[in-house]
Amino acid sequence: MKFLVLFLALVAAPACAQEKGDCGTIVLPTGIGVSSSADITSMNPIFGTSEYNNEIGDLMYLGLIWINRFQQIDWSRSLASAITTSPDNTTYTVTLRPWHWSDGVPVTTADIAFTFNLIKRLGATYPDYGIGGMPNLIKSLTLISPTKFQVVLNHSVNPEWFIYNGLSQFIPFPQHAWGRDTLDQIWQGQSSPAFFKVVDGPLEVQALDVGLQVIMVPNPAYDGPKMRFSRLIFRFLESDGAALQGLQSGDLDMINVPMPLWNAVQHLPGTYIVNMAPEPDWNNISVNFQNPQVDFFDDVRVRDAMEDAIDQTSIINLADHGQGAADYGPVPPALHAFLTPAMQAGIYPVGFNLAKSRALLAAAGWSPGSDGIMQKNGKRLSFVDLLSSGDAQLEQEAEIIQAEFRRAGIEMKVREIDFNLLLALINQPLAWQAAQYANNATSYPSGEGFFSTGATYNNEGYSDKTMDALIAASVNRPGLNNLYAYETYASAQQPFIFFETDGTPILADERIHGIADFIDPAGNFSPEQLYCTAPAA
Repeated sequence: MKFLVLFLALVAAPACAQEKGDCGTIVLPTGIGVSSSADITSMNPIFGTSEYNNEIGDLMYLGLIWINRFQQIDWSRSLASAITTSPDNTTYTVTLRPWHWSDGVPVTTADIAFTFNLIKRLGATYPDYGIGGMPNLIKSLTLISPTKFQVVLNHSVNPEWFIYNGLSQFIPFPQHAWGRDTLDQIWQGQSSPAFFKVVDGPLEVQALDVGLQVIMVPNPAYDGPKMRFSRLIFRFLESDGAALQGLQSGDLDMINVPMPLWNAVQHLPGTYIVNMAPEPDWNNISVNFQNPQVDFFDDVRVRDAMEDAIDQTSIINLADHGQGAADYGPVPPALHAFLTPAMQAGIYPVGFNLAKSRALLAAAGWSPGSDGIMQKNGKRLSFVDLLSSGDAQLEQEAEIIQAEFRRAGIEMKVREIDFNLLLALINQPLAWQAAQYANNATSYPSGEGFFSTGATYNNEGYSDKTMDALIAASVNRPGLNNLYAYETYASAQQPFIFFETDGTPILADERIHGIADFIDPAGNFSPEQLYCTAPAA
């Protein structure tokens, strides 16, 4: 889903005029610059359901378009060299620039068609099904030449939305290498390095050691810039403590700063910190509308009361050490250009107000029990929140929210589990009550993948006719006014309980440079930016 855009880097690296040199092996954890580490379970971008999996796939396969920090297409980073749109916004003609697979075969529109047919065959099991209208919005795909194709839609849409969220999914896969495989064989090969011998991105997979690491090496036939390292290794770590120990021992070259140890790591010998601004994503508590045990979530007054009870400033100051930004809706602050004028000024339908939170609960018929927890018809306002284990910052955020909820009379019990188990549980309607994690906004943050009835990432079962209509208007009509209406309504509805988007500073070995340019605003990587100024160890 990862699926993002404002970017700021303040690099406290030592001044250095040395020539950019080769790094040898660079080792880093998964989730660098975005979140805590987790195991890689799939390397195929078409099956990726987590940012960790997408990290690897995006390094192997070049995207059709690259969205920069200003929410604009960077044509120098895109496989497409041009996209033209018909006056009625139904026809899109795309030209590819010359590019090659790692075995020397040209990347062509036949590879685009192969990808689209895979998406159609996957149907509703495709992880991004429905986002950008894919695939049902497409009336026809015509290959005009090896470097030009045309997409015709079933009806007119908002062209910026379709280009950013729809056409961006036309990532070419090697038809000549995968075309003889069945869909089941492609599925079975998603965690096998042997399956990914033909790539067109900067790196290829050398090995996957289950539960330990992924080893990637430069694609020697890459048409883009050359790499200044021989191997890039992604380690799967269980905790912030393991990451810090790895950096101090020399086993890792960069890690996300462990926020609970913020003061302690400011001046570690041989290291420096790169301060990243918050990514275009948000943290949230996803509430399960399908579980009758917590049917009180159906009442928007309860959800708004939860949002109004969260002091996001405290979270940013205490858990994020000032490296975050408050968020109250589905368009994160990093996507500033897509926020309503009111939201750009910090004005939302909801916000921290404990008195308002209690008043909303009282209006909904809740009253304090003997222990202060709200009750209604003999039922306590209490739920269990699933939390990914091993991340001390997430734990601290959950503790702050837990305490603030209790002040409003809401009881949140926290259960920590493995991240991949959390993903599995939220796909089972009766297996959970609430879950705390982060979500990435799509490049055009229209919300069709999250909050439309039956949407692919709508695991909580949220359904609202007004929301459906507003999302439909934002994707079908040009301009931002309909997007503004959607995000205003979503902020008032709280289909998720939104809270801050946290910055993720990076602590790096002083031999490694180019980190600020290595990690782009979406959490994607530009590995050609990494270099060293000292001989590799």
